[in-house]
Amino acid sequence: MTVDGPYEIPPLDDAADITRTTEPQPGETLANTRNWAGFGLLFIGVVIAVVAAVVATWGFGAAALAITIFAAVTLVAGAALVTFDLLRGRKRGSAAPQDAPAWQVIVPPGA
Repeated sequence: MTVDGPYEIPPLDDAADITRTTEPQPGETLANTRNWAGFGLLFIGVVIAVVAAVVATWGFGAAALAITIFAAVTLVAGAALVTFDLLRGRKRGSAAPQDAPAWQVIVPPGA
């Protein structure tokens, strides 16, 4: 009984609407494909960090330092992508009722 967007059918018995929360649901972040690029970079960064640790144990300090820097840059870029996508999604999803088109009826909660 929901509509895509900020307007939904109100409960018929004036009960509190606890089924549709604004908090992210479990698995929602992974199911959203716009986050996959950031998660991919995070995964690649972790793999590169493991490679840097292996190279460091073999005694190649300069190569390990270069690989570690590349891993850090990749991890920061992945975290930034995920963060910016989450913030962009929150900003886009929080439309105010006064921004509704003229043809769309605004139903206040509990009405």
